[in-house]
Amino acid sequence: MNRLLVRITPLISIAFCVPSVAQQLTPQPFLTPPRLAENAPGGRQLAAAVLPGGCKPEGDITRDGNIVRLHLVAEVAPNQINNPSYPDGAKDNVKLRSYGGCLTGPAVEVKPGNTLRVFLDNNLDTNDPSCKPDAPPGPGCFNTVNLHYHGLHVSPTGNSDNVLLNIGPHTKFEYEVNIPTDHPSGTFWYHPHRHGSTALQVASGASGALIVRGNRPYVGGAPGDIDTILHDAKGASIPEQIFLFQQIPYACFDSNGKIIQNPDGTWKCPAGQTGVVEDFGQQLASATVWDTNGRFTSINGAVEPTLSGIRAGEVQRWRFIHAGIHDTVNLQIVPMVNTGPKAALALRGILSGTPKQQEETVKELCPVLTPDGSKAVALIPQFEIASDGLTHSAITPIGVNQKSISGGIGSNFLQPGYRSDVLIAFPHAGTYCVLNQAATPAERTNAGGGGQGPNVTQLLATVIVSGGTPVTGDMGDYIKRTLYEGNKNNKALPKAALDGLLSGNLTPWRGMPEEGPASNSDHPRSVAFFIGNIPDPQDPQKKVFGFWLNKQEYNPDRVDFTLQVGATEDWVLTSAGEPHIYHIHVNPFEVMDVTHDGKSIFGPHGECLVPPDSVGLQNQYCSMWHTFKDTVFVQNDYEVHVRSTYERYIGEFVMHCHILDHEDSGMMANVLIVPDVAAPGGGLGMPGMKGMSNRTMNHAHNQH
Repeated sequence: MNRLLVRITPLISIAFCVPSVAQQLTPQPFLTPPRLAENAPGGRQLAAAVLPGGCKPEGDITRDGNIVRLHLVAEVAPNQINNPSYPDGAKDNVKLRSYGGCLTGPAVEVKPGNTLRVFLDNNLDTNDPSCKPDAPPGPGCFNTVNLHYHGLHVSPTGNSDNVLLNIGPHTKFEYEVNIPTDHPSGTFWYHPHRHGSTALQVASGASGALIVRGNRPYVGGAPGDIDTILHDAKGASIPEQIFLFQQIPYACFDSNGKIIQNPDGTWKCPAGQTGVVEDFGQQLASATVWDTNGRFTSINGAVEPTLSGIRAGEVQRWRFIHAGIHDTVNLQIVPMVNTGPKAALALRGILSGTPKQQEETVKELCPVLTPDGSKAVALIPQFEIASDGLTHSAITPIGVNQKSISGGIGSNFLQPGYRSDVLIAFPHAGTYCVLNQAATPAERTNAGGGGQGPNVTQLLATVIVSGGTPVTGDMGDYIKRTLYEGNKNNKALPKAALDGLLSGNLTPWRGMPEEGPASNSDHPRSVAFFIGNIPDPQDPQKKVFGFWLNKQEYNPDRVDFTLQVGATEDWVLTSAGEPHIYHIHVNPFEVMDVTHDGKSIFGPHGECLVPPDSVGLQNQYCSMWHTFKDTVFVQNDYEVHVRSTYERYIGEFVMHCHILDHEDSGMMANVLIVPDVAAPGGGLGMPGMKGMSNRTMNHAHNQH
């Protein structure tokens, strides 16, 4: 197992005055996700990494050949979350449903061809007032769990990636997920997915990174794993970091069951009270809740941590995983220009004040200049090599196109469910800010004032870069040259593939082959999201409110799409009223086009044209032309055209909006892939077989 040990550099090396309160505080450290102890051959247990918050996930990870065993315990346990609004560095006490009491699940690593066996122990309370007998599908049964292995191309049936299971309180269940030998390496994640309780459990921190590591080199022919070429100029494997972004909207309640608030409307937990995530309506169901509650997006369970031990010019792989439930993370990385007392406090996770006051501090410390045609934006560019776990055909720069009038210029737009693997290098020593930039105007259009990104800029983390060798010139060329130099001594790598690294060509390591052709190009399938009133099917004169997917709310007993295994089909995704996020299980899809008013935003060779609204959605969609994903943002008045092959696996699973409170509220559909759509029952079961058997027996008897 590859492990990255993060060094915490003493902050006294930074030359600025530190106020007395900050002198008494320790850094808010950047923590790798918790890892369970691993048993070595012979039963010797290896030491576990330090776990954040003192959490103690039960069990361990064992490996027996290709079998990886993992023990997870779902339980309610106390913890603490840093609250940057407190000037003294105090933390809020919380009590959340999680795995082993941790604020994030343990990082799990597997290889193609492994079998992952997860022993899930639901230790939640059997007394669950939210679980009402005979209640219609919707939010509830918050103590009933299951697991989804988000993005994995594995079987959706039985005890594999089956989200149609109910693992009740005080119940144990064993999952067996067989990862095919040809599975792409990449960044995936796991989280609960029991309809009705998904959002509340994920909002409590019940999610974790799931990394597929591959060691298949490209020697010509079949694609290789991107892991095999991520080397520095000396040929050593480049360091990596996991960033699991979570949105935990904990709150404290008064005697009337109302959230306790500060005068500015943000949520308050008075001394002696413990924050919880229990009330779906007050804590999860509002489109603006993440704007107004004053909580902070966390990384690996820590709020505003400081990452250090990085050298100037050092190329790293950063794995971003958006494990939040609702809001966009518009991620930017910029230099910190202020070296005063406020900077010292920020490095310790302290900003103080209301969200607006904190935003002013962040803008003072980490300014981003909106361009007027002549100014440049001081962004540290990110070079994306994979999205949703699947390697691109080319290195894609983010934060380089700086011509948009959008406030979110150059952002890495991370929607709930997204993963983005980027290569990054810092040009010189110094302190940098990882920002969640305020949402662009396009993201907030017709979204009820919120729901797809913050109104204010948040500081997600700070990064201290020291030592190393400064980089001048184009950073993209530098990173490509580094990969080229790091693979020059690989004699098995074809010369054309090696030379292609200089131009950012990743085709030899692409995660999926090009799709097509589709059997239904003239009549693609449709997925239309909408929240609001539609005519009542029982009485068209009346209106009924709901969370609709193709004008239907989720019914667990109804199959909405029956598909032929092995078929390749086109789909058109749309949203109305506010943006939504499409996610489908099992089979990823290829983004073929994005249109607006019937016009493609792409030129004939994939070059991105400025969208008609001119507010910056080219940052959202421009890098998606012919890329593979399993989750995609669907903006109002845009059509996202995707193509998917239903490869290998049959069985029933779901597609839904990955704004998880929308999914729990009904914005989901069942999908069934069958061996033969033309056969009785789709080729499943044995319809008519009993009669056939009798006829066969009678025929045989008559022959005698």
